[in-house]
Amino acid sequence: MSKVNVITSCSGRFHIFDQAAELHRHGVLHRLINDYPKSQTRRWGIPNDKATSLLLNGVLARLSRHTAGVFPAPLQSRLLAFIHGFFSSRLAANIPLDADIFIGLSSFCFEAIIAAKARGIITIVDHGSLHQRYERKLLEEECTKLGIALNEQVAPDWLIAKEDREFQAADRIMVLSQAAKRSMMMEGIPAEKLFVNPCGVDTAAFRPMPAGDQTFRVIFCGKMSPRKGIHYLLDAFNALNLPNAELWVIGSPPDAAFGQMLNPLITARVKVLGTYPQERLPELYAQGSVFVLPSLADGFGMVVPQAMACGLPVIVTENVGASDVVSEGVNGFVIPIRDTDALSQKLSMLYEQPEMRIEMGKAAAHKAGSELSWRAYGDRLVAFLESCQQHHQEVRQ
Repeated sequence: MSKVNVITSCSGRFHIFDQAAELHRHGVLHRLINDYPKSQTRRWGIPNDKATSLLLNGVLARLSRHTAGVFPAPLQSRLLAFIHGFFSSRLAANIPLDADIFIGLSSFCFEAIIAAKARGIITIVDHGSLHQRYERKLLEEECTKLGIALNEQVAPDWLIAKEDREFQAADRIMVLSQAAKRSMMMEGIPAEKLFVNPCGVDTAAFRPMPAGDQTFRVIFCGKMSPRKGIHYLLDAFNALNLPNAELWVIGSPPDAAFGQMLNPLITARVKVLGTYPQERLPELYAQGSVFVLPSLADGFGMVVPQAMACGLPVIVTENVGASDVVSEGVNGFVIPIRDTDALSQKLSMLYEQPEMRIEMGKAAAHKAGSELSWRAYGDRLVAFLESCQQHHQEVRQ
């Protein structure tokens, strides 16, 4: 079988730049089509002749982020719909004729899928979250339960409809986790169309480092939002009232209504640290004893393997995609969503058994180093793409 030529694409960056770097390492990257300048793609080792930069789209996308909250919501939604469609249309016009496989980021690739299929190119949608209709249902339920408005950004009807068209049109769909796969199947997508490949982690940047003290410290990293389940973690941590214990909350602040609900839960031992750049996270994780991500919906949760690579045992919910990489009782625990009692029990166990906690942290770091690197992600991806090409050739014969 001849070498496969792969196009991958995205508006924004997400995990696609890392994906492109792995495709290039394997010698199969034909083109990364994106909306960043080439000075940025070179940082991921992508040569200029392997990158196509749709810079006007990038400018529009970045401007739209600054108009959020300025324009009325219906106008902002129409603007985003235009930006998504404009990128996909320009993407379709820039697909090289000699490609074998096209990968498009969901909600940004429908027109490109149609154009690629017309040229006999295998088409794959890369979807980084749970199915967005499933996510929206969960968040609507949660906000009703909390008695607050659904102010958190959820997928509008036009975006869900566009992704549904992409899922229907594409030959295959890549997702990051079994949780994402389950949500897609619940929305009617056949299991045989789905391929699961968890993201990698930069194990050179995220690695175990010594802690500065003996405090039992719980680390959370993510937006303070109902989606991330921070209110369940605050309830569980405060209920335990553990001596010499802290909860560090890293991430962007909540909106006004949810923040007002959280305020009574922000006790003296809860440290709200705000946002930090990626390069600062390892030193913060190093001060932790356990990492917790109690999300209601999380397609993967990159922070989980990052924390594991830093030597922290993790506690995640079943709806966090990175639960796939958690071995129960070995490097962490997986609990049901909204289960404060289960979360309290696991935190208490790790607090009361420091020897077990240390061993679980070592196992987490080993798992990250041996199975969760970007290199491992790339090896799995290229093997899958080669199988797609082989199947395509067999069908055509």
